[in-house]
Amino acid sequence: MTAAQQRRNSPHMPAPTSADAQPDSGPILVKVGRTIVRIYPRAAERGRQSGFHVSSYATGKRRLIWFTDLQQAKAEAQRIAARMNAGDHLGASMTGKDQSAYLRATELVAPFDLDVGTVCELFAKSAQLVGAENVVAACKAFAKRSPASREHLPLSKAVDDYIASKASKGRSDRHLDDLRSRLARFVTDHPGAALADVSTANLQSWIDKLKREDGNPLSPQSRRNFAVVVGAMLNHHRRRGSIIDNPAVDLEREKVRSTDAIEFWTPDEAEALLRVCPIVALPALAIGLFAGLRTAEIARLRWQDVDLDQRHITVSAENAKTASRRLVPMTDNLLEWLLPFRADPKALVYPEHATTLSKRITEAAEAAGVRRLANGARHSFCTYRTAITGDVARTAAEAGNSVGVQHAHYRGLASADDAARFFGICPVVLDNVVMMPARIA
Repeated sequence: MTAAQQRRNSPHMPAPTSADAQPDSGPILVKVGRTIVRIYPRAAERGRQSGFHVSSYATGKRRLIWFTDLQQAKAEAQRIAARMNAGDHLGASMTGKDQSAYLRATELVAPFDLDVGTVCELFAKSAQLVGAENVVAACKAFAKRSPASREHLPLSKAVDDYIASKASKGRSDRHLDDLRSRLARFVTDHPGAALADVSTANLQSWIDKLKREDGNPLSPQSRRNFAVVVGAMLNHHRRRGSIIDNPAVDLEREKVRSTDAIEFWTPDEAEALLRVCPIVALPALAIGLFAGLRTAEIARLRWQDVDLDQRHITVSAENAKTASRRLVPMTDNLLEWLLPFRADPKALVYPEHATTLSKRITEAAEAAGVRRLANGARHSFCTYRTAITGDVARTAAEAGNSVGVQHAHYRGLASADDAARFFGICPVVLDNVVMMPARIA
């Protein structure tokens, strides 16, 4: 065996001479155990400098790895041979660059207690769903929507902030009281919950289980009212970034059908009510019957809103249920009912507490032997006014209704003759009222 052959067969021999690196000198053999890796010297050609190819079969197929430095080539051949001799074909197939990438990957996944193979599998599954280039963007979007990344805003605090916001925008006391009542029930039924904890599923379940004080389920309209209020509160916080989505958006849309026909008083019943109504509530009842104001609107009405000279009643936006100002014309008979009661412009038309007005009308109905109807005065006005004018849109504007509601609920229920009798009820003979001359304000 020549000296050159001995050097090629031993990886521990000194660096080869220039003769060893000649193409015609044959491959340089690097042996570890029973594994041999060959290094082939290559002469310079076609603009490429001379160098060495390390021949690796670690993957089962021949792979040539290029080096310009023989020592680097021998170091790589030594590494491949040692790995293959130990049975680590995957490790043997890795280049130095591959090894660096693997070590870097190991460092990156270490905080998550996962091996590189598991991480690669998770990435591959994610890439199949959204595309490799979108994996990071998808993760960012998920993190942004994750409850864990949101501010832990207690539900009670979220409700208080919402009501305070509405109060600062000048919403009426009646509107604020309604919000407080409904949202307080929502908070009470979700003790210790945070705003981010509210989901479509638990919100739907809560609405479905709502009951009245007597234990019976709420009506579809009442359930819808709760859903609207809670949904508006959630939407308020969505716009301010406290939550990403409003879970109320996907609630079931419960169809509300009016199964009961509108009930209203006959002209005789209305006149009987007026004759026995307590004096303190008489102007309020007359306004309900002949101007169609809602009970809550009447309770907030002051005499300065009742223009007996111009013959109209102003329902301010603050006092109106629809938050829209309207002028209601005063019929001839309503003017006669109100003239004796003209008072201090700043005084309330109904001077007692608002909650007692319905009670007063109930007492009058019992005394007169008349049916007690919910919203009977307003329903009577809307019905007879539509009949006497024949103009649904005009009556809707006066009553503060939509044209659709007015048309659906009040059109065609009364005759023009009955309407004329109704608006002809005047205070000619009253059993409990002494008519006084009108006081000029």
